[in-house]
Amino acid sequence: MKKVRKEIIMNPVRSVVMLAGAALFTFLLISFNYQSVTQEKLLGLTFDEEKKEVTINVTSTGCTDKSYFQFKVRGAVIEIIRLKRDECKRMPFATSFTYSMAEAGIQPNKVYVIKNKFTASPDLANMP
Repeated sequence: MKKVRKEIIMNPVRSVVMLAGAALFTFLLISFNYQSVTQEKLLGLTFDEEKKEVTINVTSTGCTDKSYFQFKVRGAVIEIIRLKRDECKRMPFATSFTYSMAEAGIQPNKVYVIKNKFTASPDLANMP
């Protein structure tokens, strides 16, 4: 009888522990994904009105490509977001990617403010 009573008491405790573990795992998974999408520290940004292009200069450690970035344009504010971390182990170096203004969602005859921070050193771009 004691064994049955102990089993009845342990089932709710076991369920609570499993639920807490699942909640913790979900929280960690969400926070990991949140950290991978961040505002990029830029080394430079140029607009070419004639070609209707925008070029961003960013830091890479060997694997970054054009698809790693997204332009968020809200009114007159442009923010460049890094969607994926560069997992390569090479020394940081400067690289550039060119997007059409249409691809970036930018109107060529409008004044914008850039929300991103800028740095002159590829080594400092990855520091918080």
